[in-house]
Amino acid sequence: MKYPVIPVAQSLILSCINFKFFDIVISPGSRNVPLAIGFSSNNKFKCYSIVDERSAAFFALGLSQKSKKPTILICTSGSALLNYYPAVAEAYFSEIPLIILSADRPKYKINIGDGQTINQSDVFEKNILYSNSLSQDCIHATEEIFKSNSQNIIDIKDDNLKLEKLQKSIQAKNEKMIEKAFNLSLNKMQPIHLNVPMEEPLYDFISKPSVKVKILKKLQKTKLHTNFNKYYGQISKASKILILIGVSDEGLLSKKSIDKINSFSSMAVLMEHTSNIHEDSFISNIDRLIGPIELKSNSDSLFEDLKPEIIISLGGMIISKKVKTFLRNYKSRRHIHIGNNISKDSFYSGVEHVKASPNKFFENIDIKKTESNYNKLWQDINSTNLELHNRYLKIINFSDLKVFEILSKWIPKKYQIQVANSTPIRYFQLFDLKNKNLMYANRGTSGIDGSTSTAVGSSVNSDSPVTLITGDLSFFYDINALWNRHIPCSFRIIIINNGGGGIFKILPGFKEDDLFAEFIETKHILSARSIAKMFSFNYTKVSSKFGLNLALRTFFKNSKKPKILEIKTSGIKSTKILKDYFRYLSKS
Repeated sequence: MKYPVIPVAQSLILSCINFKFFDIVISPGSRNVPLAIGFSSNNKFKCYSIVDERSAAFFALGLSQKSKKPTILICTSGSALLNYYPAVAEAYFSEIPLIILSADRPKYKINIGDGQTINQSDVFEKNILYSNSLSQDCIHATEEIFKSNSQNIIDIKDDNLKLEKLQKSIQAKNEKMIEKAFNLSLNKMQPIHLNVPMEEPLYDFISKPSVKVKILKKLQKTKLHTNFNKYYGQISKASKILILIGVSDEGLLSKKSIDKINSFSSMAVLMEHTSNIHEDSFISNIDRLIGPIELKSNSDSLFEDLKPEIIISLGGMIISKKVKTFLRNYKSRRHIHIGNNISKDSFYSGVEHVKASPNKFFENIDIKKTESNYNKLWQDINSTNLELHNRYLKIINFSDLKVFEILSKWIPKKYQIQVANSTPIRYFQLFDLKNKNLMYANRGTSGIDGSTSTAVGSSVNSDSPVTLITGDLSFFYDINALWNRHIPCSFRIIIINNGGGGIFKILPGFKEDDLFAEFIETKHILSARSIAKMFSFNYTKVSSKFGLNLALRTFFKNSKKPKILEIKTSGIKSTKILKDYFRYLSKS
């Protein structure tokens, strides 16, 4: 084991050991050598070397998504840190813990013309839970510190006793900051950033640490609601209660909770695949219900009938824009969010946050039930639209919609699904997953920029193999995700390549002209074939229903290399078929 001679670097390494934070993602550099070598030479840590900082940060996010513990991110100084920003923002809004340790030059070397220097303090501003700069040690490179005419670290040079006293003060301050930051990330499940200024020399190491840290893990006891009578009273009087479930982990609701919910005729449950709840009595295809209603001549009266008196939300972000629009236009009297994650006033009606386990809330409901046809109303629409959905799929040509119908049936149960943003995540919501797979997506900021890197990180830290379903732009945007020697052979990527950003074609106001094609849709003729070869993936390309079904027969079988399946579709045909799909369902 090698410990850097720089005390602040030692403190960070020893603190991670104390907290049992063992997943470390390092992007090579020079200023971060004390941390990089210090962590990677210690066999307690599992270290990953990833050159591209943007990809590295999303990879770390994928690791933490599965482990539920902070992953440590380490980069050198300068613009390297800025490349973490997209993943930091995603982690912040998705409530995923990360700890960013950015090596930096001393403060007196900033803004004087040194290379690889920017203003690193608080670079993530409002998109991070906590950010601060540790203090530079005064007993390391003391002579170098004194060379600066603007340093304000030490004002003595030859008095060793005063220097040692000052260093003790710096050490105590740093330990306090590290302890606060680490505990915040662990307890709040969000990213934090500690900037680490270090003076040269950077390459000196010792076999045993010279500091002893007193940094301790402090698990926060959240004050939970225990008296739900107020909310039970409101529920007992309401005849239309809509439960909406967003991003969550498997096991959010127990069987007892589900049975209690199903016993209320006044309750209807809408959920998304990212809720990871598999309950046939709940409705998991929100857009398949609401999209067609939007096109009906009597949509206003139908939405009035469906308008809830109370919304109960569980989990995190909601994918469906249609359900948000519906609930904003037809406002409920009350919105209650249950759970420890952050509550959001998504529907413009105010939100009450009940910090309690959803199971504790629902399992203990024992109240008089109001007779209602609210659940039946939603279920009738769901049944009717499902019948039309199945009819329509029998008559359509090969397209994006047909691809997702096939994928929803073929992906093996043992595979966890990671889905890229834009059209892939939305198409999936129109179909039931035959094998009830777990599904994850970067819905914090809903960007396409790191979907592949996140999926790779998740695959490394998962007991189950992972399949990424992605669009072409999302895949090509993040090809550095494949520049990673840790990708397991079981990893699978399915690319739906329709020659551009298909989501823009279905948005109101889109026009089929050269300006939209180049600057909005981003038309292209790229293929993943050469990329697969460069990164040593097995590669298959299909462009028909027969070809896709044939390829999927062997795609998930064991292999010595990870695999890419590229599915070529027509963007123009796919857009028309999807728009016609909603029109077809609206005729009910």
